[in-house]
Amino acid sequence: MHVRRGGKALVRRSIVRTQVVLTACLLTLITLAPAARAKVGTITEFPIPTPGSIPIAIAPGPDGNLWFTEGADESNNIGRITPAGMFTEFPIPTPKSFPNGIAPGPDRNLWFTETSYSANNIGRITPSGMFTEFPIPTPNSYPYVIAPGPDGNLWFTEFGANNIGRITPSGIVTEFAVPTLYAGPIGIAPGPDGNLWFTESGGNRIGRITPSGTFTEFPIPTPSSFPDAIDLGPDGNLWFTEERGNKIGRVTPSGTFTEFPIPTEDSHLQGIAPGPDGNLWFTEFAGNIGRITPSGTITEFAIPRESDGPTGIAPGPDANLWFTEWYGNNIGRITDKPLPAVNLQPDSGPPGTRVQVSGSGFGSFERVGLLFVDSVTGKTLLGKVNTDATGHFSKKGTIPANATLGAQTIKTGGFISGLRATATFTVT
Repeated sequence: MHVRRGGKALVRRSIVRTQVVLTACLLTLITLAPAARAKVGTITEFPIPTPGSIPIAIAPGPDGNLWFTEGADESNNIGRITPAGMFTEFPIPTPKSFPNGIAPGPDRNLWFTETSYSANNIGRITPSGMFTEFPIPTPNSYPYVIAPGPDGNLWFTEFGANNIGRITPSGIVTEFAVPTLYAGPIGIAPGPDGNLWFTESGGNRIGRITPSGTFTEFPIPTPSSFPDAIDLGPDGNLWFTEERGNKIGRVTPSGTFTEFPIPTEDSHLQGIAPGPDGNLWFTEFAGNIGRITPSGTITEFAIPRESDGPTGIAPGPDANLWFTEWYGNNIGRITDKPLPAVNLQPDSGPPGTRVQVSGSGFGSFERVGLLFVDSVTGKTLLGKVNTDATGHFSKKGTIPANATLGAQTIKTGGFISGLRATATFTVT
């Protein structure tokens, strides 16, 4: 099943590792300089094994890979690609299900929507490729995008039924009717306020729903903008694409809008996602990958063939952005310039102090190692931690009992991205 508007096939995309490593390897990793990175905006494409698969949405997985949906009837797969570009494809049990949105769940599985009327399911796939499908109560609901919620459930949009759906990790579905008739909800994402935010393609609004099901709707300034994807930005606001308005929109948690026109006319904006560099990255179906800073400065990067139709986009475990190509039948990667950082709380104290080490700007679901580097006694492993889907982590460590007085260093290093960041802890 394809979605067509104006006679042209368009996509609705969603806005997704553990590694056992010896301490000696960890010490080596963090001691070495970060791996060399290509120039920002460098695009690499990886052909999907199944021809004409129609890749749509993509998300980081908790296994350190990228997972994506293949919407063509002939493929009907969930795909997985490693940071090195190796593919595995898993056939969905229900034929011609038209898998659309995909997102990591709180249970460390991947959850996806089966958009076709004949399927009308929410699917779950484990990192090993085991499927479970859950029927949606409302027939012909046309589920579109799915996202993890702050309440430990998955939330999804029902374009056909005009509902917002919620599914628990055990598969219990609850549906909430959007107040505006024919709103056409498409994109959905968790907000900084503990609520879910979604786009109304037909209602030309941004909607907000609380975990208990209370709605608030905010009209978009540009008429008939056809908002599509939405995601939380590093500035604490919600950012969304306007397919027909040809703008990137920003809305604050209180409902104040700002819109930024795209330099390329008729770009047919699709997906949007935050990058490790502190900016938002988006796809233009007409042939570009775009980047917008929190202040609104836009840069566009042309993919090798404009006809490839980039659609979904997501941060990867290597701290780059990964995207799908609807017509090109590729998974693409565009290099980012991450800004890894680490903060300590407290940043001083006596030996034995418990310290909260928080980091950002690493890869999604990436394993990160923490070291205490003493100027006299050397290195002590404080532990290892996995980042979340946005490259953030937080972990407590204990300053060694034999720590030397004075300024010492805590180092953090990513196992996949090779990124590192340091902070100073003053031993008193």
